Amino acid sequence: MNRVSTSLGVAVIALTALALSAEDYQPLIKVTQATWPEKQHVGVICNYEMNRDQIRALAKAAGAGSQITVVDVRLPDQASAAATLLVNQKADYLVLMPQDRFFRDGSLGATAAVNQLAKRGVPAIGTSPVALRQGAVFAIGESTEGQLLVTDRLIGTVHVILPDQAKVSQKASFVLREEGMASIAVHSAR
Repeated sequence: MNRVSTSLGVAVIALTALALSAEDYQPLIKVTQATWPEKQHVGVICNYEMNRDQIRALAKAAGAGSQITVVDVRLPDQASAAATLLVNQKADYLVLMPQDRFFRDGSLGATAAVNQLAKRGVPAIGTSPVALRQGAVFAIGESTEGQLLVTDRLIGTVHVILPDQAKVSQKASFVLREEGMASIAVHSAR
């Protein structure tokens, strides 16, 4: 009996930690949908296996009718290939994963990808203030304490409407579809 309750306690703690580690993308998606209602194709560059729960949380927030293209990368020097793949897949914007090892808000890999995408007209958004310094057009999330932060300088050739602070040629290697969620296609940058 004690062994069962101990195992159950460990499982509850593990699930609680997992739930706490997933970013809440609802505010980010709400601002995006209010600002760019026609943009339904989300691009993500990250290590898919390490960010699977974050991607699912993003897909749930984006909802049915949206599409997420994930470029699965393992090294920061894959930024150029990943950005090119997202452009070729016609992603409307890039969402930075806050916990990715090489492509999180503020990382060198993400900065390279954000700059390359901006030059090709694809904006980036993030969940922390550091994302703005690397070229994201806006950020909102737990790290911003729920405040919408909007850039005062756009880079590259990104021409987008900024939110008001007062208010495919390649086949995917894996596709996930679930009721009420955005569909997720995962591609390898390798």
